[in-house]
Amino acid sequence: MIFLLTIKRVENSSEFEQAYKIRVEVFVKEQNVPEEIELDEFDKTAVHVVAYRDDEPVGCGRVFMEGDYARIGRVAVLKKERKKGTGRLICEELIRIGKEKGAKKFVLDAQVQAIGFYQKLGFAVKSDVFIEAGIEHVRMEAVFE
Repeated sequence: MIFLLTIKRVENSSEFEQAYKIRVEVFVKEQNVPEEIELDEFDKTAVHVVAYRDDEPVGCGRVFMEGDYARIGRVAVLKKERKKGTGRLICEELIRIGKEKGAKKFVLDAQVQAIGFYQKLGFAVKSDVFIEAGIEHVRMEAVFE
């Protein structure tokens, strides 16, 4: 049986709610990020995407412009969906959206355990380890022409 995976740009509040539920499941429940810092001011201006396995939301992410570069963030995939290429497809769509907005340079703050994942997408570590929401992160950057 083939399960169809699609990545869709969020177009309404109900789709945003699906993305937020995934973020709560992954960041708040699994990783103990305080829920009050999970939503931020960038959620209003970012382009969000949701990954659907058949019609079930299983992953999400967002991208927004900061000056002349794009910032990727809040990439989350439900536990049962990990290691299936979903995160890669989400990031590829976010990069595509950033390019549409004129970005060549992309920046993200990766959890230390996800460095290898982002390196496979072309990102390189550009900072020492820092703590964000109680979790070790590094700044990573990539340039896509």
